[in-house]
Amino acid sequence: MRCGAQTQCPWLNAATAAGVLGGEVQANATALTPQGDTTCDFKRTQQSVVFTLKIAVHTMALPSKDFATYLAQCAGTPVPLKAIGNEAFQCVPSNSSDNSGEQIIGRVRDRAFVIDIRRGSTRQPTSSQTGLSEEARNVAEQVAGALF
Repeated sequence: MRCGAQTQCPWLNAATAAGVLGGEVQANATALTPQGDTTCDFKRTQQSVVFTLKIAVHTMALPSKDFATYLAQCAGTPVPLKAIGNEAFQCVPSNSSDNSGEQIIGRVRDRAFVIDIRRGSTRQPTSSQTGLSEEARNVAEQVAGALF
């Protein structure tokens, strides 16, 4: 874990990201905008395999229209998730060979969030109902909770 005068991620700390990615991470965050928007990147490298967790939060001028733009980033079929923010979707890959990553796109009031988790070629055990790992759901709940 790097320390220093870099911008800290307001949505998730490095220790929690390390738990999601399975080991010590390097953390990086863009400077906060006046609206509180930022992108946080966490990375862990093990031999030649790179594990990443990215959280992007953006303020929308017109959530009823703008959220569709974020949902269009879904790499697969959007499946609604209950009890995360005002609305949230898990992006289920249409290609079954892409089971190394998870993506969640959601909204809390006028703020959209996009969470991408890539774990190399391994995927955490998933819920049989949603196909979403417990870690991914926990990250989404934490980000949405911080935005409320």
